[in-house]
Formats: sequence, structure tokens, C-alpha cells
Amino acid sequence: MDKLQPLINESAQLMLIGMGTVFIILIMLIFLINVVSKLVITFKLEDEPATTARAAYTVSKKITATNDNELIAVISSAISTYKKQHSTS
Repeated sequence: MDKLQPLINESAQLMLIGMGTVFIILIMLIFLINVVSKLVITFKLEDEPATTARAAYTVSKKITATNDNELIAVISSAISTYKKQHSTS
């Protein structure tokens, strides 16, 4: 039993050092997350990206509406050509 005592002491010391290290790192991580959260709130961006995205959507919607007739003609031609090439008779 006397031979195991130094091994038990060393393992307990290693366990306490490991648990202490993990605890300190977790506390530092919580502090860092709080700091970053406050920075994000302080330097909050305006709603410019949403406005830009909305404007891009309306422009693309207008372009799509004007090209519908041309798109229908192209698709019809492609279907007709496909049917001619793959007809069974």
C-alpha cells in the first residue's frame, strides 16, 4: 500500500491541475464571448445590406418579366428539336 501512495498523490495532483486549467479556460472563454457580444452591439451595422438585396430582387424581377417571351420561344424550340431527334417513327 505504501508503494501506491506516491502514485495516488501524483494522480490527484495531475487531476487538480487539469481541472483547474479547464475551469480557467472556460472562464476566459465566457469573458471573451461577453466582450465580443458588447462589441457587436456597439458597432451594429445599419440595414443597408437588406435594402441592397431588396433593390437587386426588384431589378432581377423586372429583367425576368421582359425576357419571358424570349425564354418561352427558346424552350419551345429546344423541345421541338429534341422531339425531332428522338422520334420513334
